[in-house]
Amino acid sequence: MSRLAVNVNGIQFSNPVMPAAGPNVRTGELMLKAVEGGAGAVVSKTMSIGPTADPRPTIRGTSNRGLMNCETWSEMSAEDLLAECRKVKTAGVPLIVSIGYKPEEVSKLGPWIERELAPAALEFSTHYVGRSVEPLLEVAQALRDSVSVPIWMKVSPNFPDIEALAQAVAPVVDGFVAINSYGPVIDFDVESGAPVLGSDYGQGWMSGPPILPIALRVVYQLTSIQDKPVIGVGGIEKGIDAIKFFMVGASAVQVCSAAVKNGHHVYGKIAQEMDEWLEKHDYNSINDIKGLYKTRLKERQRYEAVPVMSVDEDACTGCKACLSRCVQNALYFDAEKNIARVLAEHCIGCGFCQDYCKFNAMTLSQR
Repeated sequence: MSRLAVNVNGIQFSNPVMPAAGPNVRTGELMLKAVEGGAGAVVSKTMSIGPTADPRPTIRGTSNRGLMNCETWSEMSAEDLLAECRKVKTAGVPLIVSIGYKPEEVSKLGPWIERELAPAALEFSTHYVGRSVEPLLEVAQALRDSVSVPIWMKVSPNFPDIEALAQAVAPVVDGFVAINSYGPVIDFDVESGAPVLGSDYGQGWMSGPPILPIALRVVYQLTSIQDKPVIGVGGIEKGIDAIKFFMVGASAVQVCSAAVKNGHHVYGKIAQEMDEWLEKHDYNSINDIKGLYKTRLKERQRYEAVPVMSVDEDACTGCKACLSRCVQNALYFDAEKNIARVLAEHCIGCGFCQDYCKFNAMTLSQR
């Protein structure tokens, strides 16, 4: 899979798929399982000065295919988690250690980890730091002043001004990781009405497929406003998901929920699917598609007025999949020709019906 080799901050990855900091990499054993499963690098669970004690239960599924969790950082002491990370040093892949959270904490942890482990990079979480630029910049500067290895800032999707954050912090950090889980959110068992998590009011942070569009948006914003590499994370379950992150400008990707749900083999599975997609589309390198979305965004067609959907009679198979998907009643079936047709006077050009045409028979056209 030489097409997947990437270099981020001088760190060489055989493939760009790695675990995200979370329960999937809680111990050294789980980190090594990620390597066995095909990960191109390892990220540890987030280490802080003291261990946490998260109330059980901590992870449950949601009704929209996602996960909801109330985990915070590692329940191990910093010394114990460092010992777990040391087990991965001979695994043959880059080790990135995740740390948090306050300036005085990262400035103490960072040099100690660098001295003891010599990690490829340090990732620092901003999940509990604040929602304004100043405290996050303070954390970034504290870590930058105390270590020489590359540092990556993990960005919360709740941050209100991504562009302002990127512009302020980019001169200090070597890269960004986007995004963290989204929340807080609530979901629960409707039969009993009882909470499913052990947190204060049953709240958690959502991850998995529901947050993928949010993550793509944040990665697009980060890569559009500054030049430091961005590692995309959020909702990746298949190779095509990871391909999308590269198209909006990501330099690598991280995976958590898919590994929690399906096991550690998902890292290699996603990488293999990426490689197969690149081969099918005649790309020699994953970097060939990096930022492609931005190019296509500039090239997209603009309509001077409301367009109308048109149906290619030669391509339409008469499957009728589109007919019930038009709330405007702009589609009908021509039984004589066995094709779908459009009532132009009803069509508002929303494009939704295209999602249900498997034969590329529908296109928007200027009226």
